[in-house]
Amino acid sequence: MTVCRFKNNKPHPWSKDVSSFIVYPEAANQTIYSPRLEENDIGNYSCVLRNETHAIKHEIELRLQDKLDNPMPTFRPKDLVVSVGESARFYCEAFVGNLYLPDATNEIVWNQMFDDHPHNVSDSMQVNVTREEGQIIGSYLSIPNIQAHHYGRYRCQIVSGNSAQKLNLSVLLSPVEVTAMTDTQLSLLVYVMAVLLLVLVIMFVWICWTVQQRTNSKKDNRCSAQFIANNEHENV
Repeated sequence: MTVCRFKNNKPHPWSKDVSSFIVYPEAANQTIYSPRLEENDIGNYSCVLRNETHAIKHEIELRLQDKLDNPMPTFRPKDLVVSVGESARFYCEAFVGNLYLPDATNEIVWNQMFDDHPHNVSDSMQVNVTREEGQIIGSYLSIPNIQAHHYGRYRCQIVSGNSAQKLNLSVLLSPVEVTAMTDTQLSLLVYVMAVLLLVLVIMFVWICWTVQQRTNSKKDNRCSAQFIANNEHENV
């Protein structure tokens, strides 16, 4: 398995005129960091995890600003297609920065949306997490047993104590689609059924003929035996 990083499609490692980010020496997951952000660090970063058969890619945009006005998404939840009875889990995350007021708080909550109105998610569990000394907050929404009423759109709403502006991240939970048969598949199915029916008819006729032949053979044998017995009686 390999991990590759890119900035504006340029592979890591980067020269200082591209980015000051380096791999954190003590990070087991090979986190990249910058000891001091600079203007040339601005851009689009991507991480690609790849093995022999699959590849997973995650992208994030880095922007610099003096003061954070609104929450900025760092991970957007992904749409899921899940069957009834299976489990589902969503995750959302945003950078909220440091709080400027002592009584300010950050909030993150999941809701299921019906006609653009939020409702509590039934039969679920929400776990909130923080990192980077509370400057990044995230939340897991877990539904252990998907039922029909769980399907639909969900919203992860993040509110920073620094701003009245709310960050809304939406995601869709859908059932597994039952694909309709194509005309070619339907024609093939009809052909196979017709062939099977013809084979069954032929087998039925052959069985009936075989039984009839055996029955006639037994009758002929009985008649021959009776004829021989009569002749012997007359000779006596």
